[in-house]
Amino acid sequence: MTTAPVEKVSGLVIASLIEKEIDNVRANASSLQARGLAVISSSGTLVTLLFGLSALSTKAQNFTLGSNVKLPLYLAAALLALAATAGIFTNAPRRSDAISLKRLTPLITEDKYWNAPAVHAEREVATTRLTVVQNARTINIKTARILLVAILLEIAGVACVTWAVVALVSA
Repeated sequence: MTTAPVEKVSGLVIASLIEKEIDNVRANASSLQARGLAVISSSGTLVTLLFGLSALSTKAQNFTLGSNVKLPLYLAAALLALAATAGIFTNAPRRSDAISLKRLTPLITEDKYWNAPAVHAEREVATTRLTVVQNARTINIKTARILLVAILLEIAGVACVTWAVVALVSA
C-alpha cells in the first residue's frame, strides 16, 4: 500500500477539522456553564428581593398578608429555588473527555505501535478525538436542556413575583 505525499493526504485536513470541533464543543460547554451561573445569580437576587419585599410589606402595623398574595409568593420562592438548583446542575462535575491513560500505555511500550507508519497513528488519533467530540456534544445537549429548564423556571418565578406584587398593590 502506498501513501500520497503529505500535502495530498486528506487525513491531515480531517484531523484539523476534528480538532476545531473539539475547541467548539469545549467553548460551548463553558458558555453553558456561564449561563447556568447567571441563572443562579439572578434567581438568588430575585429570591432576596422577594424576601425583602415580604419583610417591608409586613412591617406596617396590623398588616396581614392576604392569601391571594401568599400563594404567588410561595410559588415564586419555590420556582426560583428550583431555577437556581437547575443552574447549579449545569456546573456539576462531569466525566472527563480526556483519553484514558491505560489506552495510551501500549502505544509507547509496544514496538509494533511505536515503530508503525505515522499515518496509522494519525488515523487512530483522529478517531479518538472524534469520540471525544461526540461525547462532549452529548454532554452539552444534556446541559443545554437543563439550562433551558432553569430559564423557564426563572421566568415562571418572575411571573409569580409579578402576580404577588399586583395582588399586593391592588388589595
